[in-house]
Amino acid sequence: MNNKEIAQQSLAKAHAHIKDGIADTMDIYGVNRSIGQLYATLYLHDGPMTLDQLRDELGMSKGSMSLGVRKLLEEKLIHRVYRKGERKDLYEAEKDFFHFFTTFFTRRWERERAVNVEAIHAAIPEYEALMTDSNTPLDVQQEAERTLKTITASLAYYEFLDLLVEQFRHGQLAEELLSRFPKKGI
Repeated sequence: MNNKEIAQQSLAKAHAHIKDGIADTMDIYGVNRSIGQLYATLYLHDGPMTLDQLRDELGMSKGSMSLGVRKLLEEKLIHRVYRKGERKDLYEAEKDFFHFFTTFFTRRWERERAVNVEAIHAAIPEYEALMTDSNTPLDVQQEAERTLKTITASLAYYEFLDLLVEQFRHGQLAEELLSRFPKKGI
């Protein structure tokens, strides 16, 4: 084995560490590990890749690859890139982790807020009906009242999430926080 082959093996080993770390991290945040591997492959690649190149690199089926790419595009974690003369779609990873963070988490925070606020607003009239119905047993009325207070109090948290999302997207909070971490090498 010559020096170039040894160096290529060492490089591949180092890349494997990064790919595993990124895939594990994405798995922690609810993104399938194989999709994390797909993102990591694009992240480490110098330039955009086609689905065929990704499939060759990862050994995934074209169907799994397409689903993964679609999910990453929806999450805005990868971008479709156009190259003159190239007939196949090319994809490139978002390499700015600060942008990645704000996009990824603000979308989740918005979804969390929407799902839970809708559930709370659907439940409120039901709790109120139980509390005011003279046929409802006292212990059920008391539980409905206690639960209504609990869920109503949680609305402040969802207002906080709205503010947090707004500040990260358009406000000074994100700029202030990001100014402490100069982007080097991006």
